[in-house]
Amino acid sequence: MGSLLRADWLRIRRRWDVWIIVLGIPAMALLSYITGAISTGGPQIQTSGDVPPDFQAQMAAQDAAMRAFAALPYQFPRSIATMVEGATMWLILGAAFLAASMLGSEFTWGTIRNVVLFRPDRRGYLSARLAWLIGLVLATFVAVVALGTIAPVLVRVDPGNQSALTDASNMGLFPPGPTASVGLTGALLVAASLLCVALAGMALAGLAALKLRSTASGILCAGIYAIVEGIAAALLMSRATGDLRYVPQLALTTRLAGLVGDAQAAAGLSAGGGGQTGSPGWVALPPLVGAAIVAVWLLGLLGLWFVVLRRADIDE
Repeated sequence: MGSLLRADWLRIRRRWDVWIIVLGIPAMALLSYITGAISTGGPQIQTSGDVPPDFQAQMAAQDAAMRAFAALPYQFPRSIATMVEGATMWLILGAAFLAASMLGSEFTWGTIRNVVLFRPDRRGYLSARLAWLIGLVLATFVAVVALGTIAPVLVRVDPGNQSALTDASNMGLFPPGPTASVGLTGALLVAASLLCVALAGMALAGLAALKLRSTASGILCAGIYAIVEGIAAALLMSRATGDLRYVPQLALTTRLAGLVGDAQAAAGLSAGGGGQTGSPGWVALPPLVGAAIVAVWLLGLLGLWFVVLRRADIDE
């Protein structure tokens, strides 16, 4: 196993696309964070003309609340969740590309063929490749989380008058939604749920690439599967009755969305009971049950990697 890991490292360290993903995603996440932080300083509400004093006071209170509310995502530790949320799409695409390119293209380049023909232990080869894939995704994710930790020091955003949030809420004014402080545990919980989404993208794309023996086909099929499954689950949720209402909650995309929603609700980043409470036919599951379903999906998809490679017919 150690020799396979070292051999993989000799190949991976020469791939520019790997380093572009590992270093580029944190850089883009930081750029997105800085852009959002800078935009919070602009004026929110402006009045012109002869405005009654009472209305001016009301608008001033609403403006102060809006400024304080806009600054919340850039205060530690909520900045961690903000940074990871901004990088989620890139993390998913990067993880899917790494899995598809490091598995599907191998059939064309001949690495898998040579390993399988001359080494009977296909599981050892795939285990080493999987370890590197997870390691690269985790390294990128940890870099994004670290940036979210230090970003409030690098890019300071004036928190404004936090008492204005309570005052405006009592007056029935903006801002809507949760305004309470977010703890470090809650922010990390949201980040971990988004990591599960990236790992699911890696598992789907890698499985498709192994089966179709093509990088492009693996990414395309994984995307099509996620879209089709999401549409089918949404249709079933809106029409199912009785015990069938729980069936869509077992789908991967639906459960991942529910997992992220549950984490945001637990952290205090969203109102309600978590999940997709606004979706027609949504049936809430206990958060631990939802997390267990996601774990089964991930383990099942990764287990299929080994089944597909073990049964692969590779001509000499």
